[in-house]
Amino acid sequence: MSIVGSTSLKWGQVSRKHPRYAGICMLTVLPTSGCSMIDHRALQLEMPIDIRQLNHPSHQSSFSLYLPCLTGTDPDSTSMTLLLSFKQHFTYQLLDYLTIQSTILLLLLGISTYQVVHFLRARNRPPLPTSPPGEFLLGHYRLVPEDAAFKKYAEWSKEYNSDVLFFETFGTKWIVLNSLESATELLEKRGSNYADRPRFVMFEDFQLMEPTHRMGWSPTLTWLRWGPKYHLHRKVLQPPFAKSKVGQYQDYQLREALICCKSMLDDPENWVIAVRRFAVAIVLKISYGLNVDSPDSQWIKLAEESAEAIGKSGPPASSIMDRFPLTRYLPTWLPFMERLRYARTWRHAIEDITRLPFEAAMSSPTSPTKSFVHHRMAIHNSNLERSIPNDFTIEDIKGAAATIVIAGNDTTAATLMLLVLYLLKNPHVQSLAHSEISSLPHNLPTFSSLPSLPFTHLLLQETYRLNPLSPLGIPHSSIQPDTYKGMYIPPNTIIYQNIWAMNHNPSIYSDPDDFIPERYLPVDQGGRGEPLPQGNFGFGRRVCIGRHLAENSLMIVLATILATMEIGEPETGEVGEEWSFRGQAIVMPFRASFRPRSDKMKELLDEAVKKLDEEEGEDR
Repeated sequence: MSIVGSTSLKWGQVSRKHPRYAGICMLTVLPTSGCSMIDHRALQLEMPIDIRQLNHPSHQSSFSLYLPCLTGTDPDSTSMTLLLSFKQHFTYQLLDYLTIQSTILLLLLGISTYQVVHFLRARNRPPLPTSPPGEFLLGHYRLVPEDAAFKKYAEWSKEYNSDVLFFETFGTKWIVLNSLESATELLEKRGSNYADRPRFVMFEDFQLMEPTHRMGWSPTLTWLRWGPKYHLHRKVLQPPFAKSKVGQYQDYQLREALICCKSMLDDPENWVIAVRRFAVAIVLKISYGLNVDSPDSQWIKLAEESAEAIGKSGPPASSIMDRFPLTRYLPTWLPFMERLRYARTWRHAIEDITRLPFEAAMSSPTSPTKSFVHHRMAIHNSNLERSIPNDFTIEDIKGAAATIVIAGNDTTAATLMLLVLYLLKNPHVQSLAHSEISSLPHNLPTFSSLPSLPFTHLLLQETYRLNPLSPLGIPHSSIQPDTYKGMYIPPNTIIYQNIWAMNHNPSIYSDPDDFIPERYLPVDQGGRGEPLPQGNFGFGRRVCIGRHLAENSLMIVLATILATMEIGEPETGEVGEEWSFRGQAIVMPFRASFRPRSDKMKELLDEAVKKLDEEEGEDR
């Protein structure tokens, strides 16, 4: 029996039933002499075939292939059709068999076709926003730096005199908003059209890849696309973190603020560990009902690793996989696949922070605290008992709880480190803050004290302005085409908000690179009357739901630091200030000195922490 046919190649997906084959072979079977078949008429078959047997059919117009006699072949078991065709989508296994020349040719052909179609469509619409000149075929891929891209975007905005900039690479389009005006108009006033997220290829589960090629996320509110799943997660997560409800967590926050300050004074060389413990202890208690019992707790290391994984992964939706998704199928040893190697290296950190606290919480289901996980699992189990479908699955619960920990821990710890650095470098600001807090009637601040500390609040706001942790924000995506000031914004365009540029605009903030908390005070009070910074917690329908919790945590620990200690340069050696601008803008651990403001304040602090320990022992 011979199998003959003319090739009609279409790129397609590997059949999961036959993973070692590259596609489905659609053939016409012609009987030959010596072959016994049920019917000697031509039989049409659809069957899996190893592309290696076709001797690279991409170079042929026809082929002839001989297989063993199929005596008694059942047509129903093999399906029917005529042409050799690879169905649906191009797969990574096909790359193993195509020549490099063919791959390059196909890539160039695809890009050229896109450029022609793009040109024809562009003639009938308004002009795109201003764009720096790109490179042939590559567009802006090599022009945008990996580190501190937000500063380069701000430079381009000034150079081209446009607060809205357009970029494109391999068909992926993105716009950078460099002014508060444009961000407010598009993301707030027209928020319904910009509420989506782009596809985060680097973070998502690569359905056709091995599991090691992803970063291990469960469904996470931060990355979810606009749709039913997003609305469900926000509906579940938003109520407990509303401004009117976050007061229920103040006892946790005050407790951890006292422990943090005592640790910083007792062990100044390891003050960063105290900061990280403070940040993770609060969100771990809220999410899972778990305690961080010591500076050596496994949860501190776990939170540190997840913060490292996210903080240095680059701006979201900016990797080569995000710009050109097919590159996720390339080998990781290629020099330009650094971000995929990074995802594989740090995948364990995201998986661990999602899985391990959840398992620990479930091992003690009778937690004395009503944590998020225990509350949601109680609803889940109750629904199971009553045969009610659970729209919010266990994977959703894991992802939502991990969202609380990852978002709350990372930003709180990084901001607190910035506060320490700015107090160290600006002793006159620290002196003003000490004077304000010394006027409190209570020796140690409480949440009821915070309304009486306006300068301390401005100190935090100036930290937000001077160094936004996510200088380009988390990107939005346009849903429908739009026009802004005569500029066309295509659908499915990634929208970055250059918060750093907005908060360093010299027409709004004088001396924008200086740390001046009093700039926000009215002129008649000795200030400059400048507006408070915006955008650090996002814009529009994607604004961070945990902003009230985060600000409460930072205000109570900052007030306690100012009440109990003086921060200065290390007694020996240098501060060692270093920064990372890969993704987030964060200061790396540095050295400082921490001294009690007085023996009385140190004694009060020690007594307060001792009392907390006694109360916790009684609860146990």
